[in-house]
Amino acid sequence: MSARNVAVNLASRPLRNRRLFAALVGGAAAALALIAVVAGLTILGARRGEADARAGLARVAQATAAARKEKDGLAAESGALAQTLKPTVEAVNGALLNKGFSLVDVFSRLEEALPAGTYVAGMSPIEPAAGRLDLRFRVVSPGLPELLALVQKLGEQGFKNISVKNEATVEGRLVSEITFSHERPL
Repeated sequence: MSARNVAVNLASRPLRNRRLFAALVGGAAAALALIAVVAGLTILGARRGEADARAGLARVAQATAAARKEKDGLAAESGALAQTLKPTVEAVNGALLNKGFSLVDVFSRLEEALPAGTYVAGMSPIEPAAGRLDLRFRVVSPGLPELLALVQKLGEQGFKNISVKNEATVEGRLVSEITFSHERPL
């Protein structure tokens, strides 16, 4: 076997030997620059997304705080209203539970007492005394003669302590507030 000598003389052709290394270094630099640009754009997009998310969280926090404040206000209002109406509700519920008053009888007698053209626009119980239920009705009637007829018929139906309050004329009709008592039959 004969050994062949390979003559390596890098100094005799320096331009040829540098192209490969320059191409490798230039390609690596270009790839690194491209990666840096993509990374920079990704970071900027993430920061924008983070700012949008923070703004969204701030809006949600504000909406939550407003809803909590409204809920607390409604709860306080509900509690105050419950305390205000508690005696009336307890009295009416007590009357209903004891079946001491037949509300069907009260309403049917009231219906019989209403003259033609007169109607009840509102009703609310008043805190009753023992053995009696006091009621407040807002009645709309065509005029004073029908209102007087209603008061007379209420007395004929057995209602007690009938009084007319707060008369006002609205659109040509007489709106009155009438209070009366319904006593438990013995």
